[in-house]
Amino acid sequence: MDLPALALIRPLPPSRVGKVTETTNIDGTPFVYEVEEQEIFVAPSNPQKAFLLQKLIVQQGGGVEPGAIVFRIGYYTIAHKPRARGKWAWGQFAAMMTPVELKIIFKKMEEKGWLE
Repeated sequence: MDLPALALIRPLPPSRVGKVTETTNIDGTPFVYEVEEQEIFVAPSNPQKAFLLQKLIVQQGGGVEPGAIVFRIGYYTIAHKPRARGKWAWGQFAAMMTPVELKIIFKKMEEKGWLE
């Protein structure tokens, strides 16, 4: 079975709502957050990609106060490498941003006419 067809029948990754993640920032300091809400959907333009939208509650680190809300826009792709071939694989890099930063991003995109 080819990979595009596989993406259409492969179940999306499970929800991470309620899960706490402990990781480190690039400077080595701790960063802990909980997934409060999420939405995941297959990209209309590419059935081998799924977008993940998450609302996170920061517990520690991240340059914000504990309890702050940040958003993450991430993605999964159907893997091609032998170890994970045909499975959803997390896109390694995903930006996290505060509500204010997200508004700025959308405002700039609207000003450029990118959202029309």
